[in-house]
Amino acid sequence: MLIFKKEKAVIELIFRHIDKTAECVQATLDSLRAYIADENSDSTAAVRLVNSLESEADALLREIRDMLYSGAYLPQIRGDIYRLMSAIDGVSNKAENCFDHFHYQFPEIPEEYAADMDTILDLTSECFAALQKGLKAYFGPKDKVEKVRKHGMRVSEFESRIDKLEREITARIFKAPMDKGEKMHLQICLRKIATISDATEDAADQLQWVSVKSIV
Repeated sequence: MLIFKKEKAVIELIFRHIDKTAECVQATLDSLRAYIADENSDSTAAVRLVNSLESEADALLREIRDMLYSGAYLPQIRGDIYRLMSAIDGVSNKAENCFDHFHYQFPEIPEEYAADMDTILDLTSECFAALQKGLKAYFGPKDKVEKVRKHGMRVSEFESRIDKLEREITARIFKAPMDKGEKMHLQICLRKIATISDATEDAADQLQWVSVKSIV
């Protein structure tokens, strides 16, 4: 039937979108690690890569929207699928916004905060990887609800660890003997990084909602 062919085409686009978002997030995290390790390095090529990957993810989201408009999936679920994919696209948007902030504002990262920021980047990578597994479980074979739930819980665990570490670093920043403006700028950089995992958890929540609605 035509509707099933359209659903298959949408799922192929969804997998491409998920993988492209993962590329964008990973490119951002790798570029941030390089920036933190050497704040004087030229990040022009990195920001072009991140911007390009985010644009490609946006283009795939538009293709998914057009396929849904053309009649893929039943009307009751089309809106849920599009909201889910928009939430996933929000992760690449946050990643791009984060690295743009570093590239154009060139913040100074004191050495004593570098290791903790690297830890947050590692946790962010794990957080998105858990979301990616959950998404592929949902759009893959059946008997997926428990797998989606398990990966969703992992996303929340990583996001909570990032939040805790962000609070601890923020407290240290504002106790440090730095100019208040420098403290504010550094804390904003930290918050920009944390928004990636925030958006990842938002997408995981949307995935859990769609998954629960599919239970019959």
